[in-house]
Amino acid sequence: MSIWVGKHQGEVGEDLIIRGKRIPAVIVQILKNRGYKTAQEIETFFAPTPAELHDPFMFSDMEKAVARIEKALERKERILIHGDYDADGITGMAMLYRNFKKLGLDVYCYIPHRLIEGYGVSKLGIEYALQNGCTLMITVDCGITAFEELNYAKSKNLDVIICDHHNPKSEIPVVDALLNPKLAHCNYPFKELAGVGVVFKFLQGIYRKLCLDEAELLSDLDLVALGSVVDVVPLTGENRYLVKLGLKKMQKSKKAGIQALIKVSGLKGELTAYHLGFIIGPRINACGRLRDAKAALELLLTDDYQKACLLAQELSADNEKRQKVEDEILQEAVNMIEAKHLYDKRVIVLGKENWHEGVVGIVASRIVEEYAKPAIVLTLKEKIAKGSARSVSGFDIAEALNFCADLLMKFGGHKQAAGLELSKSNLDSFVEKINQYAQGFDEHIFMKRHYYDIKLDLKDINEEIVYFLKYFEPTGMENPQPVFLGENFEVVGVPVVVGSDHLKFSLRQERVVFPAIAFYHADKIMTMVPGKTRIDCLYTIFEDSLVGKKKIMLKIKELKNVAVN
Repeated sequence: MSIWVGKHQGEVGEDLIIRGKRIPAVIVQILKNRGYKTAQEIETFFAPTPAELHDPFMFSDMEKAVARIEKALERKERILIHGDYDADGITGMAMLYRNFKKLGLDVYCYIPHRLIEGYGVSKLGIEYALQNGCTLMITVDCGITAFEELNYAKSKNLDVIICDHHNPKSEIPVVDALLNPKLAHCNYPFKELAGVGVVFKFLQGIYRKLCLDEAELLSDLDLVALGSVVDVVPLTGENRYLVKLGLKKMQKSKKAGIQALIKVSGLKGELTAYHLGFIIGPRINACGRLRDAKAALELLLTDDYQKACLLAQELSADNEKRQKVEDEILQEAVNMIEAKHLYDKRVIVLGKENWHEGVVGIVASRIVEEYAKPAIVLTLKEKIAKGSARSVSGFDIAEALNFCADLLMKFGGHKQAAGLELSKSNLDSFVEKINQYAQGFDEHIFMKRHYYDIKLDLKDINEEIVYFLKYFEPTGMENPQPVFLGENFEVVGVPVVVGSDHLKFSLRQERVVFPAIAFYHADKIMTMVPGKTRIDCLYTIFEDSLVGKKKIMLKIKELKNVAVN
């Protein structure tokens, strides 16, 4: 069962004039529904300014962290950057390394091997720092729950600065400085930065303290945009400014690795958040999922374009392998869900021996998309079950795991995604307990819901609306592309199947006709009678360029027949 949920009912307001520009009432209403109530807030949404960037020294421990870098500069200390193996961690490491090198610091990097060491600060990483004479370790996108490892670092007189954005536990590590906007005592006003976003704020603090030109730091916003989008943080507030400007920087990036990634991905024209999240980002993540992430970091650090092209091709090959492994595991997982009726549970938990640990997180995401339930996918090894969790809106998976903490060996993450490890002997109890926790939530959270912003008739679609829809970019988490409800649209023309599973046709309402395409809805062709079938649908609007001419088209997300004349 799926539910269509509208964010606005009733009459649409009026057009809005801002700086002599008329903004259509439909666009204004969508923004008001999303919390942008005043003309100033709407103007800032369309044209975010550097004023969106908060003072980095509002972070608790920022003064300490910056002072520790000043000390490292004075003493010519050697520093280890200890990152994570995903795109957020890798982009954060690359940004920190590049800027520390500009400052003249002696820097080493360490990324744990996902399959050997697992997530987070690694004891092997600490040993690597000590063997290379490092006196300071900076974590990127990890560290907030690494109590044992950080105590070990302290026992070896290795200073530590944590840069993380994951949810802290009730206790926090004792380190030299801890930068995390989600700390209860941290007064930083924007809590949803990615790991690379926290690194950016750290560097911003350093640049200000050393009286350096921050414009130079902004040239690295291509890395911030990439890491933030791939980590699926909300694209609102400060993140919106960072990603919007970062996309522009990426388009003209002087980094050999970014140029090579764009080339090998076959991308041309203007880049969007979609390109980062679904085309470039998976290539950065792939090697860390299948082997180790060193090649991805090397790609973002090299200045040699030929070398960058070779590395980018390697990452693309890794991505193809990852897709194949992912499809195989997903098919097995779906078969298991259907055979055991796991879709009746509020939280789907499943696991199997030999499922690839580096891919189970993506499989969990695809199960969430298909079944609209939180999903936990585990690989089973001897006495251990280890894997990843993904969730639906309204169900904080990190909090759910915290409720089951007594049954887990390790866990950590945030609202939408987390990792966990537990004894196989506790697996049944864990399934029961997390589903018990989920019973405390409204059942609608666990149903497939399709949201739309506003009802829009075909006669009201015009070039002005299309123009302003482009300014919703970058779209993503908490700032989706606007979706419209269409009612009683008439199917005209002859519907045809295009590609492997897509349906192309036209829709008419009161003599106004628009071409439409419904991705993955080819099966609906059997129910459509041109000139007779009428449908309700959820759709987005886009411009299709054909032989140099731009044509407004509708992209149908969901549809249902309401009548056949």
